[in-house]
Amino acid sequence: MIIVENLYLDLGEFKLQGVSLEAKKGEYLVVLGPSGAGKTLLLECIAGLRNPTRGRIVVDGVDVTNFPPEKRELAYVPQDYALWPHMTVYNNIAYPLKCKNFSEAEIRRRVRWVTEELEISHLLNRKPRTLSGGEKQRVALARALVWNPKAILLDEPTAALDPALKSSAWKLLKKLHSKLKFTAIHVTHNLAEAATLAEKAAFMYNGVIVKQGRLDDVLATPEASIYLGDANVYRGKVMQRRGGETVVDVYGIKIVTVADAMPGEEIVLMLRPEDILLLEKPASTSARNTLKVTVEELEPRGPLMLVRIKHGDLKLKAYVTKSSSEHLELKPGKQLYASFKAAAVKRVA
Repeated sequence: MIIVENLYLDLGEFKLQGVSLEAKKGEYLVVLGPSGAGKTLLLECIAGLRNPTRGRIVVDGVDVTNFPPEKRELAYVPQDYALWPHMTVYNNIAYPLKCKNFSEAEIRRRVRWVTEELEISHLLNRKPRTLSGGEKQRVALARALVWNPKAILLDEPTAALDPALKSSAWKLLKKLHSKLKFTAIHVTHNLAEAATLAEKAAFMYNGVIVKQGRLDDVLATPEASIYLGDANVYRGKVMQRRGGETVVDVYGIKIVTVADAMPGEEIVLMLRPEDILLLEKPASTSARNTLKVTVEELEPRGPLMLVRIKHGDLKLKAYVTKSSSEHLELKPGKQLYASFKAAAVKRVA
């Protein structure tokens, strides 16, 4: 477990301001936020590359705030992967094991194991300059995993990849975590990446962790809504595919989409707030999704009103005009029906 308590770092032009964060053992925590929010600085403090002004960092019950990086037993994967250019892939991966005085036999065993897991055994004699972006990422992950650290800190690990490779990289990270159960803190500004990977999420803005918890609770904060454009984003599991439509389980609720996916597959869905229609009675239109909802909060958005609504554990954000808000007599606790078409529910990962 990693606990960050009331962390401050003053760099003059930018500050971490009382950051608190918790990643439980075996949990994949994604810290989401815009560029310049302080995400990388936070990771560097946890890794021991920067000394905080005050606050503390606890790893598995031990206060490591004043420990040097090599004493924290944390693996840090920077955005550029930081592979040694003069070393082969084998030696890059083996390097942390050699620093920890593992035997040659154990080094060979561990390198063989991790490269088989990441399907890069064929690269062992290559130099980093000959590798593609995706191959470099896998080598960096192998180097982080090979010595079984207490946690892995990932700084925008797919940012350098081409768009076509990002989705496969997310699947790889998800597969590895599901199998190896390592603790991870992963920072990104990519919403689809966060939704694909996060067991828990935190939103960071202007040097502060605004909210930590379930992803849709985090996305409901005003800061996240403004940055992400009020998108409704969820991870769900495909239940069935029928006649061009896909039924997805999201928090135990059936959502119908036209996205192509296979039963049993986990996918990430996005629904724009302007595509949700709020009604006093169930929809009689062609909309395939109609949910009875309760209004939780109203928030002005220029000429529109953002309406936060809830159906069971599913939280949604919808737009209405101010005149519609008055006509519907919207207020917290009001019960309505939310209706949206299957075609409006898009797959993003």
